[in-house]
Amino acid sequence: MDFSHYSDEPVQLAVDLVNTHEDFADEEHLATVADLEAFITEHTSEWEHPDWTLTRADLDAVQALRTRLREAIIAGNAAAAADHLNRILVDVSATPRVSVHNEADPHLHFEPTDASPARWLGAVTTMGLSVALIEGGYDRFGVCASATCEGVYVDTSRNRSRRHCSASCTTRENVAAYRKRQKAGP
Repeated sequence: MDFSHYSDEPVQLAVDLVNTHEDFADEEHLATVADLEAFITEHTSEWEHPDWTLTRADLDAVQALRTRLREAIIAGNAAAAADHLNRILVDVSATPRVSVHNEADPHLHFEPTDASPARWLGAVTTMGLSVALIEGGYDRFGVCASATCEGVYVDTSRNRSRRHCSASCTTRENVAAYRKRQKAGP
Protein backbone atom coordinates (compact mmCIF):
# COMPACT_ATOMS: atom_id res chain seq x y z
CA MET A 1 0.00 0.00 0.00
CA ASP A 2 1.44 3.35 -1.03
CA PHE A 3 0.58 6.08 1.46
CA SER A 4 2.55 8.76 -0.33
CA HIS A 5 1.20 10.95 -3.09
CA TYR A 6 4.66 12.51 -3.39
CA SER A 7 6.77 9.80 -4.96
CA ASP A 8 6.87 10.23 -8.74
CA GLU A 9 5.64 13.47 -10.27
CA PRO A 10 6.79 15.77 -7.46
CA VAL A 11 10.30 14.27 -7.53
CA GLN A 12 10.52 14.75 -11.29
CA LEU A 13 9.09 18.24 -10.89
CA ALA A 14 11.88 19.07 -8.41
CA VAL A 15 14.58 17.68 -10.70
CA ASP A 16 13.13 19.47 -13.72
CA LEU A 17 12.94 22.75 -11.80
CA VAL A 18 16.54 22.52 -10.60
CA ASN A 19 17.67 21.65 -14.11
CA THR A 20 16.06 24.76 -15.62
CA HIS A 21 19.38 26.45 -14.97
CA GLU A 22 22.47 24.76 -16.33
CA ASP A 23 25.28 26.10 -14.16
CA PHE A 24 28.02 24.52 -16.25
CA ALA A 25 26.84 26.14 -19.49
CA ASP A 26 25.33 29.17 -17.76
CA GLU A 27 22.05 28.54 -19.59
CA GLU A 28 18.82 29.84 -18.09
CA HIS A 29 15.64 28.05 -19.17
CA LEU A 30 13.43 29.94 -16.73
CA ALA A 31 14.34 33.45 -17.83
CA THR A 32 10.92 35.04 -18.26
CA VAL A 33 7.50 35.01 -16.65
CA ALA A 34 6.25 33.22 -19.79
CA ASP A 35 8.89 30.50 -19.23
CA LEU A 36 7.63 30.06 -15.66
CA GLU A 37 4.02 29.85 -16.82
CA ALA A 38 4.94 27.22 -19.41
CA PHE A 39 6.91 25.25 -16.83
CA ILE A 40 4.03 25.23 -14.34
CA THR A 41 1.49 24.30 -17.02
CA GLU A 42 3.70 21.47 -18.26
CA HIS A 43 4.15 20.01 -14.77
CA THR A 44 0.76 20.23 -13.09
CA SER A 45 -1.27 17.37 -14.47
CA GLU A 46 -2.96 16.37 -11.22
CA TRP A 47 -1.83 18.96 -8.72
CA GLU A 48 -4.27 21.50 -7.43
CA HIS A 49 -3.22 25.11 -7.69
CA PRO A 50 -4.91 28.44 -8.18
CA ASP A 51 -4.98 30.21 -11.50
CA TRP A 52 -2.15 32.65 -11.00
CA THR A 53 -1.31 35.83 -12.78
CA LEU A 54 2.44 35.41 -12.65
CA THR A 55 4.80 38.31 -12.08
CA ARG A 56 8.54 38.98 -12.17
CA ALA A 57 8.53 38.63 -8.36
CA ASP A 58 7.11 35.10 -8.76
CA LEU A 59 9.86 34.26 -11.23
CA ASP A 60 12.54 35.59 -8.87
CA ALA A 61 11.08 33.59 -5.97
CA VAL A 62 10.94 30.37 -8.03
CA GLN A 63 14.54 30.88 -9.16
CA ALA A 64 15.56 31.28 -5.49
CA LEU A 65 13.63 28.11 -4.63
CA ARG A 66 15.43 26.30 -7.44
CA THR A 67 18.77 27.20 -5.85
CA ARG A 68 17.62 25.92 -2.46
CA LEU A 69 16.39 22.63 -3.94
CA ARG A 70 19.74 22.15 -5.68
CA GLU A 71 21.52 22.75 -2.37
CA ALA A 72 19.42 19.97 -0.81
CA ILE A 73 20.22 17.53 -3.61
CA ILE A 74 23.97 18.20 -3.56
CA ALA A 75 24.19 18.58 0.25
CA GLY A 76 26.62 15.68 0.63
CA ASN A 77 24.74 13.54 3.13
CA ALA A 78 21.26 12.73 4.39
CA ALA A 79 21.43 14.96 7.47
CA ALA A 80 22.46 18.03 5.48
CA ALA A 81 19.83 17.31 2.80
CA ALA A 82 17.15 16.87 5.46
CA ASP A 83 18.18 20.16 7.06
CA HIS A 84 17.79 21.99 3.74
CA LEU A 85 14.45 20.30 3.01
CA ASN A 86 13.09 21.00 6.49
CA ARG A 87 13.92 24.70 6.21
CA ILE A 88 12.13 24.92 2.86
CA LEU A 89 9.08 23.11 4.24
CA VAL A 90 8.82 25.62 7.08
CA ASP A 91 9.33 28.59 4.76
CA VAL A 92 6.59 27.48 2.36
CA SER A 93 4.12 26.57 5.12
CA ALA A 94 3.74 22.98 3.97
CA THR A 95 0.83 22.05 6.23
CA PRO A 96 -0.81 18.67 5.61
CA ARG A 97 -4.44 18.50 4.54
CA VAL A 98 -6.59 15.64 3.30
CA SER A 99 -7.71 16.08 -0.29
CA VAL A 100 -10.53 14.12 -1.91
CA HIS A 101 -10.64 14.43 -5.70
CA ASN A 102 -12.92 11.42 -5.84
CA GLU A 103 -14.34 9.25 -3.06
CA ALA A 104 -12.03 6.34 -3.86
CA ASP A 105 -8.76 8.21 -3.51
CA PRO A 106 -8.40 10.51 -0.50
CA HIS A 107 -4.76 11.48 0.05
CA LEU A 108 -2.56 14.04 1.75
CA HIS A 109 -1.51 17.28 0.15
CA PHE A 110 1.05 19.54 1.75
CA GLU A 111 0.90 22.47 -0.61
CA PRO A 112 -1.18 25.47 0.37
CA THR A 113 -4.08 26.05 -2.02
CA ASP A 114 -3.88 29.82 -1.82
CA ALA A 115 -0.11 30.24 -1.95
CA SER A 116 2.18 31.96 -4.40
CA PRO A 117 3.71 29.86 -7.18
CA ALA A 118 7.04 29.65 -5.34
CA ARG A 119 5.43 28.48 -2.09
CA TRP A 120 3.23 26.02 -3.95
CA LEU A 121 6.18 24.66 -5.97
CA GLY A 122 8.29 24.66 -2.82
CA ALA A 123 5.83 22.49 -0.92
CA VAL A 124 5.24 20.01 -3.75
CA THR A 125 8.88 19.62 -4.78
CA THR A 126 10.26 19.55 -1.25
CA MET A 127 7.76 16.92 -0.19
CA GLY A 128 8.74 14.88 -3.23
CA LEU A 129 12.44 15.11 -2.41
CA SER A 130 11.70 14.39 1.26
CA VAL A 131 9.85 11.18 0.36
CA ALA A 132 12.70 10.20 -2.00
CA LEU A 133 15.25 10.80 0.77
CA ILE A 134 13.24 8.84 3.33
CA GLU A 135 12.32 5.91 1.09
CA GLY A 136 15.44 5.65 -1.08
CA GLY A 137 18.24 7.24 0.90
CA TYR A 138 20.54 10.12 0.08
CA ASP A 139 22.62 8.01 -2.32
CA ARG A 140 19.68 8.23 -4.75
CA PHE A 141 20.41 11.96 -5.22
CA GLY A 142 23.06 12.76 -7.78
CA VAL A 143 24.75 15.18 -10.11
CA CYS A 144 25.28 14.17 -13.73
CA ALA A 145 28.56 12.31 -14.32
CA SER A 146 28.96 13.90 -17.75
CA ALA A 147 32.00 16.13 -18.02
CA THR A 148 29.88 18.77 -19.76
CA CYS A 149 26.85 18.82 -17.45
CA GLU A 150 25.93 19.55 -13.85
CA GLY A 151 22.26 18.56 -14.02
CA VAL A 152 20.79 16.74 -11.03
CA TYR A 153 18.74 13.56 -10.82
CA VAL A 154 17.06 11.25 -8.36
CA ASP A 155 17.95 7.66 -9.19
CA THR A 156 14.84 5.51 -9.33
CA SER A 157 16.53 2.50 -10.96
CA ARG A 158 16.30 -0.83 -9.16
CA ASN A 159 20.05 -1.36 -9.12
CA ARG A 160 21.00 2.23 -8.25
CA SER A 161 22.92 2.54 -11.51
CA ARG A 162 21.89 5.96 -12.76
CA ARG A 163 24.80 8.33 -13.34
CA HIS A 164 23.40 10.94 -15.73
CA CYS A 165 20.63 13.51 -15.52
CA SER A 166 19.07 12.59 -18.86
CA ALA A 167 19.09 10.09 -21.69
CA SER A 168 20.88 12.72 -23.79
CA CYS A 169 23.81 12.84 -21.39
CA THR A 170 23.92 9.04 -21.14
CA THR A 171 23.99 8.71 -24.92
CA ARG A 172 26.59 11.45 -25.35
CA GLU A 173 28.88 9.80 -22.77
CA ASN A 174 28.38 6.32 -24.26
CA VAL A 175 29.18 7.58 -27.77
CA ALA A 176 32.28 9.38 -26.48
CA ALA A 177 33.46 6.23 -24.68
CA TYR A 178 32.82 4.12 -27.79
CA ARG A 179 34.77 6.53 -30.00
CA LYS A 180 37.64 6.55 -27.49
CA ARG A 181 37.75 2.74 -27.54
CA GLN A 182 37.65 2.70 -31.34
CA LYS A 183 40.44 5.23 -31.57
CA ALA A 184 42.59 3.26 -29.11
CA GLY A 185 42.23 0.15 -31.27
CA PRO A 186 42.63 -3.49 -30.30
